[in-house]
Amino acid sequence: MKILLYTQYFPPETNAPANRWDYFTRYLANKGHQVVVLTTFPHHPLGKIFPGYKNRWFYKEERNGVIILRTGIFVSSSSKFWARALNYLSFSFSSYLNSGRVENPDLIIASVPPLTVGIVGQWISSRKRIPLVVDLRDFWPEAASSTGYLSSGGFLYRCARQRARSLYQKARVILVNSPGLAEELVLGYGISRGKIQLVYNGADIEFFESGNPEIIDKRYNLKNKFVVLYTGLLGFAQSPVVMIEAARILQKHKDIVFLIVGTGPKYPELERKVQDYHLQNVVLTGLRPRQEMPSFVQRADICLIPYKNSPVFRRNIPSKIYDYMAAGKPIIINLEGEASKIILSAQAGILIKPNDAQSLAQTILGLKENKILREKMGFCAQTYARRHYHKREIGELLEAVL
Repeated sequence: MKILLYTQYFPPETNAPANRWDYFTRYLANKGHQVVVLTTFPHHPLGKIFPGYKNRWFYKEERNGVIILRTGIFVSSSSKFWARALNYLSFSFSSYLNSGRVENPDLIIASVPPLTVGIVGQWISSRKRIPLVVDLRDFWPEAASSTGYLSSGGFLYRCARQRARSLYQKARVILVNSPGLAEELVLGYGISRGKIQLVYNGADIEFFESGNPEIIDKRYNLKNKFVVLYTGLLGFAQSPVVMIEAARILQKHKDIVFLIVGTGPKYPELERKVQDYHLQNVVLTGLRPRQEMPSFVQRADICLIPYKNSPVFRRNIPSKIYDYMAAGKPIIINLEGEASKIILSAQAGILIKPNDAQSLAQTILGLKENKILREKMGFCAQTYARRHYHKREIGELLEAVL
């Protein structure tokens, strides 16, 4: 097959959609399929073009047998609505015009959100007369409303929801990474269950077994420390301030360190709080390459998945859950939903109250004092991930669907 993946996020970016399609495009290319990625220059989440790249109208490269076409985009470090809107619209404009450079593929996969990618993907599908596959990772505009970017009763929200419904109806297949998303498509949007395919992000077991925790010990002076780890975006949906508040509660426990790996809109606030509270038990690493994640996760004693208390996020399964399980680590999650179902079914961790720093701190202390329970949870996590979410098997499923 000739496959065109249309996505705004792709490596060397390290967010969930980039990681998801980095593996799947490499898998499909290794299976003999011709894969072209239409994307932009890496800039998320810092709002700055990554070193080694320059924002231009068009650039072509090849990595791991995958052809990557990058098109220009408006970049801003501002988290305001207008900056986000210009970012999305500029990529839509440049990518649509540059899509003429792509030889006619057999199908196009549009990775959503942002919704604009789905809309332009539909235009490309119509122009080239090829089937459209929508890869739906989250609902937009619902997620934008939950994080405060859009008013749920506003004109833009209503227009976006109507446009999303049209996109879902016209897609040949909709890929989702969570059963909750599938249910909402059926019940909330009236989409036929027959066109929905569940394709999890999956656990890259071999990749996360390859980590070297000693590197992390030396770099961040963590030898003999009890490490509580978070990796990923520090945004509004993740509500990461609760980790800093828990660290404040636990600051008298000198051997406990919160290792927070990643960046995002909330990063400056976390930095300020660490300074204001004079915390010595928090390490903020900033953005780190994906290749280092196995070493970070292998070094952890406990891994965290904090979320804002919103019904929208109960449907989501963050990709970091698979990373933590692949490495065999116990998990604390603070939001009931699809992700907590996996953790509890696997006996891989503990569900606590949302936005409750005291509950988080007490749970960390409890697990710290119970090494046997931690080891059992870690073993169960990896065993369950290997049995149900091995990325190679999910790749086979995706290939069959396409």
